[in-house]
Amino acid sequence: MKNVIVVFGGKSCEHEISIIIGVLTLNSIDKQKYNPFPVYISKNGEWLTGEELFDLSFYKCNNFSKLKKITFINGERSLYYKSGKKLKKIIDAYCAINCLHGLNGEDGAISGVMQLNGIPLVGSPLFASSLSMDKEYQKFVLNGLKIPVLPFVSVTKAEYLSGGEYIEKVESKLSYPVIIKPANLGSSIGISTANNKSELVIAVKNAFIFDEKVVIEPYLQDFTEYNIGALETQDGIILSSVEKPIKSSDILSFQDKYENTLVGESKEFPAKISKNLKSKINAITEKVYKSCGFSGVIRIDYIYSQNKLYLNEINSIPGSLSYYLFCDSVKEFKTLLTSLIEKAVANFNGKSTKIFSYTSGVLKVEGAKGGKRLTRNN
Repeated sequence: MKNVIVVFGGKSCEHEISIIIGVLTLNSIDKQKYNPFPVYISKNGEWLTGEELFDLSFYKCNNFSKLKKITFINGERSLYYKSGKKLKKIIDAYCAINCLHGLNGEDGAISGVMQLNGIPLVGSPLFASSLSMDKEYQKFVLNGLKIPVLPFVSVTKAEYLSGGEYIEKVESKLSYPVIIKPANLGSSIGISTANNKSELVIAVKNAFIFDEKVVIEPYLQDFTEYNIGALETQDGIILSSVEKPIKSSDILSFQDKYENTLVGESKEFPAKISKNLKSKINAITEKVYKSCGFSGVIRIDYIYSQNKLYLNEINSIPGSLSYYLFCDSVKEFKTLLTSLIEKAVANFNGKSTKIFSYTSGVLKVEGAKGGKRLTRNN
């Protein structure tokens, strides 16, 4: 049986959301074809596994002491656990699925780990993952691709601590009201609006609780949000229908995204939009997916205001892998996961034919420039 690692949890403010998607994925994998293997990363960074992790109710008790601590050996496709003073192999991995949200996972960290260990990954590679996580750098790239985004100002923690100059920086480029976001966070955590300078100071202070950099944009008071999913199969890039989230407040909140979704009251799907707007969203989404090197499932969020469309955010690991944008039921998610796993393996096998080393012979040359300075003196 082919072992498929599902990685979830993580050292992130979005830890709980990652647990939901991880457990859903573990229980949806086709067990006739694969052996799903849970890898839960605790809030303090421990890697754990155990049959209990398939049950969502287990996480309410926080009794993780019965789970096995596991690890990779660098360069191997195998997972090990500690038995006494020895490491014992548990499984060899056929593929891994990244279900981590936020920092230390969605940002490319797990993509790098899997790449170094030679494990195919359902999820985007390191660069695309990092790009989707950082709202500032994401805008730089999108501007380069001539994709419309809102104007913005970024403020680093160092700039914030150095004094109030950042306020002048914001007010010289933007007009109130503005929206303040931690640059590397999702799920609407740490986001707030400001209508004046005093509110800006409070909002920026709160955002820095969660991140080392914040992004500030104009807050559009008359706008509609739209989402769309994209994934790559053997037949090419597939786009979902467009979704219109329903807000309960000025900002699409954590509750709107997750808690309200559970009772089915937070979206219009498919969204009732014009053919022209749908065509624009589709074209931009496909361009971003191809140009930035994404793989697996992504979701792109848009803002539409005064007949102008702006790309708001790219999610390389969307909640529930956005299966609901492609499937009519959780049962269909099984088929989707099989497609994603096999595409990830096919992509990996294609890359594995490339040459990654080159022997130049430079180390054999006597008197090579700087060689003596690199010699250890005893």
